[in-house]
Amino acid sequence: MSSTVTTGKLIGAFRGQDGQPCYVMFEQTYESNCYPHTPRWSARAIGSSSQMIRAIFRSASACEGQSLVGAGGRTITPESYIAGWLAEMANPVAMANLDIILKAGKEWNSPLTMSAFNDSKPAMQAQGYGTQVAALEAGESVELSLYADSNLLGTLYDGMTLGAHRVIQSYNIPLSNPRDESLGYKPQKAKAYDVTSPRCMQVRDNDNVLMMGSDGQWRCEGWAYSIVAQFVASLWEAEVKEPGSYRKRIQALRASVENAEPMPATGVRVIVDTTVKVEDYKQRTIERLLAKVEHSSVGKEIHFAMPQGQDEIYSLTQFPAANTTWVIDAKPAAKPTPQQAPMEQLSFLAG
Repeated sequence: MSSTVTTGKLIGAFRGQDGQPCYVMFEQTYESNCYPHTPRWSARAIGSSSQMIRAIFRSASACEGQSLVGAGGRTITPESYIAGWLAEMANPVAMANLDIILKAGKEWNSPLTMSAFNDSKPAMQAQGYGTQVAALEAGESVELSLYADSNLLGTLYDGMTLGAHRVIQSYNIPLSNPRDESLGYKPQKAKAYDVTSPRCMQVRDNDNVLMMGSDGQWRCEGWAYSIVAQFVASLWEAEVKEPGSYRKRIQALRASVENAEPMPATGVRVIVDTTVKVEDYKQRTIERLLAKVEHSSVGKEIHFAMPQGQDEIYSLTQFPAANTTWVIDAKPAAKPTPQQAPMEQLSFLAG
């Protein structure tokens, strides 16, 4: 499996146009399936502390499924990856001002892709950049300043839609600049916060996991690692409000997913609400199962009985959570008790 290998982290910082610290996220990486393995620095994102937290947590989500690994291919957790970035944010390097050239184009490496430009026009105009929008629409280049236009640059290059490498070149990365702790992000850690451990259930003969929502309904949320990954990506807002809470929250959810109770052998139904529109390909999956799996119609709902075949069970797990709930009429199966393996006498003497 191909992975991105992360080998270095750096946060540049300066006073933005509103007088508050603004950050630039740089990361050194290489791709495991590209040779030679030559790590390269690249600008990831520009923005406020909250924008950096969002970008960091989004990247951290890739650690759970090992799409993002450490130097030499070693496995890293989202928690350790996040901690490394927060240490950088607490003591960033001073970032010099830069001229930033914008131009909208169809090329893959354009400073602004046409789709991103079209999507960002309302925000640009709302921030007073109507003249620049007109120039970009005419195919002209627009010159901005990293310091003076930091709010707009944070809107365009927050690492979610576009990466900051499009406008900050590798030779502008401040690798040798001094640290400036006065610009650091060092919030006081929250002393109290809620840590939820949702109830989870392992789908029979399958890698998918059901999770009970706040409404008491079971829904299939995907594979264990993807559930944790999605949770990590969405956790940034809670971390901004309650700094330092991320580690316990991630660990609690991971424990719930990994210790999911087994699904009962009988008494399981899958209910599909047909009034909720879903993508065409997902609707076709539902229609295909109608011809294969025992079911009944109850008003606007389709009630599928739990099939025995692994292929049919897998297809049920692919139904969209937006219109599908799983009803457990029977008690979950008891989790098997691990058996103590007989002890072996090991010999450390060469034969």
